[in-house]
Amino acid sequence: MKKIFTLVAVAMMTVCANAQVISFSEAVAAGSMDAKTFGTGFVLTVTDTSGKIAIDKNTAYFGDATTYTNYDYRLKTGGKSSSKSQLVFTIPADGTFKFFARTGSNSAIDRTVVVTQSDAELFNKVIAESDAVSVDMTDATTGTITSKNVYPVNTVAVKAGTVIVTYPINGINFYGFELATATGIQKLTPIATSSTTCYNMAGQKVSTNAKGLVIENGKKIIK
Repeated sequence: MKKIFTLVAVAMMTVCANAQVISFSEAVAAGSMDAKTFGTGFVLTVTDTSGKIAIDKNTAYFGDATTYTNYDYRLKTGGKSSSKSQLVFTIPADGTFKFFARTGSNSAIDRTVVVTQSDAELFNKVIAESDAVSVDMTDATTGTITSKNVYPVNTVAVKAGTVIVTYPINGINFYGFELATATGIQKLTPIATSSTTCYNMAGQKVSTNAKGLVIENGKKIIK
């Protein structure tokens, strides 16, 4: 008897994270940031006609107690946002927008970051130094263990388009931004299966050697 084989293409629906990161690697003086852009595709455009926003060297860790990333530069807003001072992002695809921010002031307990898109408020939260967790880190050179603060990563779901970040109460320090998008199907895996089960027209299982009209591999065949 000739066996019937069917090649089945199974879509492995594993969603891959495609992360685009905007961070800073050199100092930029206040008064020279207006209309300055960072990134490609996922782009930050700085609006700063008031001349207060700057970038300087400052180290901070963001993540959680087990996984964290070190940033060496920060974007200082220099005060609260307005129509003259805000951060505008071009979002190339739907995804998760992340930002790494702190106030730098233990006494500041009311400074908020607001994320809006198409006039809809997506995020409004107080950024406080007390949100950090203390993590013991080992210096790779000296082996010395030092306790350092690790600040939380703030996340919000966004759509493709324009996203505006404001800080209506007072200054916020932004160390970086990230957009994580889904790339869809990771791969198609072909799987070969053989038909070894047959049924008669009454739906009863029969031998693969059964004669007559049977159902094999979902098809009616005559043996």
